[in-house]
Amino acid sequence: MELILVRHAEPIDETSDVGTPADPPLSDRGCAQARAVADWLLLRGVDRVLSSPALRARQTAQETARRAGLEIRVDERLRDANARADRYIALEAEKARDPAAYRARLAEYRGSPRLAGIALRVVEALDEWTSRCRGERVAVFCHGSVVNVYASRVLGLERRAFLEADFASAHRFLISGTGVRSVQSLNETAYLPI
Repeated sequence: MELILVRHAEPIDETSDVGTPADPPLSDRGCAQARAVADWLLLRGVDRVLSSPALRARQTAQETARRAGLEIRVDERLRDANARADRYIALEAEKARDPAAYRARLAEYRGSPRLAGIALRVVEALDEWTSRCRGERVAVFCHGSVVNVYASRVLGLERRAFLEADFASAHRFLISGTGVRSVQSLNETAYLPI
C-alpha cells in the first residue's frame, strides 16, 4: 500500500480577524495549494482520504475527496501536537517575522515531550489504517508534527522533529504486505503553484 501524508495547505495569518485563532481556515493561497494537491493526487488515483479534525487539514482534503468521490474520514488521533493551544502560529510566519524567535521555538519544539506524546497516537492510527487498507493508496491530510513522528519512526530516528514540512507538501511511504515500511519521498512540492 501507499500512504501519502499531506501537510495542510497555508492557513490565514493568525493576525487576521477571520476564523478561530486556534484553528484557522485556509488562505486564498492555501485554497490554490489544496486544488494543486488534488490535481496531483488524482493523477495517481486515491482510494481513501483521511484527515485530522483541524479545519485547515479538512479544508485541504475537501477538493481531493470531492473530485475523487470519496468521503473524508476524520481521525482524532491525527491532530497536531499543538492542537490544544490557544492560537495557531505557523512556523513559516514566525520565521519571516522574527528569525530569533523562530529558532528558539524550533529548538523547543524539537525537544518537546509533546512529540513523544503524539507519536504513540499517530503511529497507532496510521498502523490501524495501514492494516485496514491493504493494497490501497491512502491520502492523509495532517500536520508537520504528524509527518515528523511517522517519518522518524519509519526511518528509525530517535529525533522526532527533523523535517520542516512545507505547506501542502506530500510525504510518501510504502508498506508491504508483511508490514515493512519504507520512505518513497519526503517534502514533495513540485506540483504546487508558485
